[in-house]
Amino acid sequence: MRLCVVFGCVLALAGVLPAANILPNPSFEYWLGNMPVGWLTSEPLFPGTALQDSNSHTGVYCVKLVGGDTSAFMSSATIVRAGYNYEFSGFVRVPGVLGGSFVLQFTTLLGGAVGTPELLPVYYSGSSYREYTRWVAAPDSATFLTVSIATLPNVTVYVDDVTVEDTTVAGMSEGREKGNERVRERGAGVRKVVGLWADAERAGRTLGTVPMRGQSLFDPLGRRVAGRPARGGVYFVMPER
Repeated sequence: MRLCVVFGCVLALAGVLPAANILPNPSFEYWLGNMPVGWLTSEPLFPGTALQDSNSHTGVYCVKLVGGDTSAFMSSATIVRAGYNYEFSGFVRVPGVLGGSFVLQFTTLLGGAVGTPELLPVYYSGSSYREYTRWVAAPDSATFLTVSIATLPNVTVYVDDVTVEDTTVAGMSEGREKGNERVRERGAGVRKVVGLWADAERAGRTLGTVPMRGQSLFDPLGRRVAGRPARGGVYFVMPER
């Protein structure tokens, strides 16, 4: 029941935001208790993992995600129109080498996934913020776009200024990043395997045997997955320490 109330607030806020951005509370200036208004976070489940912080990119506040044994995460959603293009942008400060990832997923009215999730890994940025952007097109039957970010375990990141801009530019092609951070698997099982290292050849070798010796596989909530996952989804492949 509480989840439904919060999600209802998300949709109500989305309707009164400026025309360009359709995601609620994008700069995290508004808080209700220990939760940024319009967002669900890992804080109620794991206290101390999603905190209000003044180390912001703009404005006064940002969200500090502190991963422990599992990852820290936050998520929001907005209404979209099938066939229309949207531009995502998010700023993240990653003090360490590894961070985590944004995950963009279109869903139906009842919450079923539509299409393949878009994943944007976040990396080291030191004492400054780095912007991550992506063009996405809403598939047929899509009603919502869910925007989430999850850290890897034992990682701290700062998140601010997360927006989704509505655009009516016809024929706009989706921007595609071709970096080494993303590899697709065409067969059954894992739809995306993400290696957070720069060696594309090594990342590519994970496709047949997930994980390889000396590597661990985590789901977006930071839970270790033993062997090959039983279902499709987004996963992180990390070298073991």
